[in-house]
Amino acid sequence: MIVLKILLWIFLVILGLIVIICAVPADVDFGYVDGKLSYRIKLWFFDLMDSSHNGFLDKRKKKKKAKRKKEKPDVPADEAFDMSDIPDIPEDELPDEDIAEETPSAAVTAETVQSDAADTSAEDKKKKKKDKKKKEKEVVYDEDGEVDDEEEPAKKEGKSLGDKLEMIGGIWLAAKNPAHMVFKGFKFRNFYIDFIIADEDAYKCAVKYGRYSTLIYNGLAQMSRLFTLRFRTVDIQPGFGLDKGRWDTSFSVSFRLGTAVIAGLWFLITYIFRVFLPGKRRKRKARKAAAVQNQ
Repeated sequence: MIVLKILLWIFLVILGLIVIICAVPADVDFGYVDGKLSYRIKLWFFDLMDSSHNGFLDKRKKKKKAKRKKEKPDVPADEAFDMSDIPDIPEDELPDEDIAEETPSAAVTAETVQSDAADTSAEDKKKKKKDKKKKEKEVVYDEDGEVDDEEEPAKKEGKSLGDKLEMIGGIWLAAKNPAHMVFKGFKFRNFYIDFIIADEDAYKCAVKYGRYSTLIYNGLAQMSRLFTLRFRTVDIQPGFGLDKGRWDTSFSVSFRLGTAVIAGLWFLITYIFRVFLPGKRRKRKARKAAAVQNQ
């Protein structure tokens, strides 16, 4: 009983940790103001990474680098390898050129023989595997356990383009709403945009302002359809006669892992009950109808 209680408590603790991880949102703060990039990634109250390199993961990297430096001590210059310590070999003790030339040729011949034998054995194995696969494909059994050659074209028909398109359509039907749920789970808060489209020429500045404002506003409209957006300010102005423009933006994104888990379960349930099981039933009915017609 004590062992069962301990296992139960361990299971509850693990389950609680999983629930907390799924429920706690992960936040990403991004900003580009006055030409300076800033970011921060945090999970609940814990800063994982930030642009000032003071996050939890950044500190771990610093510690690892410090440990590596300690493990690799610097070799002093006095203990460096000196070529003068190598003794000189007299010419009488050097090997003959004829012997040095003969030994590698024998090694090469032995290696070539071994490689040829390995290649032939590998080719024989490949041929045997291909023959086995051909035999397995040729033999087809029917419902009574007898060999039937008429089911081979039926298998080929089952892999037609229509069946593939039907499968893709079923997957899309099952994944449409869960995917929308995942996209809406990304919540953009405090969306700040302050742009000045500048050019010294007034005509070019007006053309740029029209193009950029159209692209930005249409892009934000498309993003609001997919994601959850909460704007703070969106200000786009033309800067006639200015050399430099301004491209300041910042936002915060939050997402919960539990949203992806719920969407995945929703997709599986929808696919099983709306696509997989009905497709199996249709195939069974088609087989029964074909069997009745053949009788």
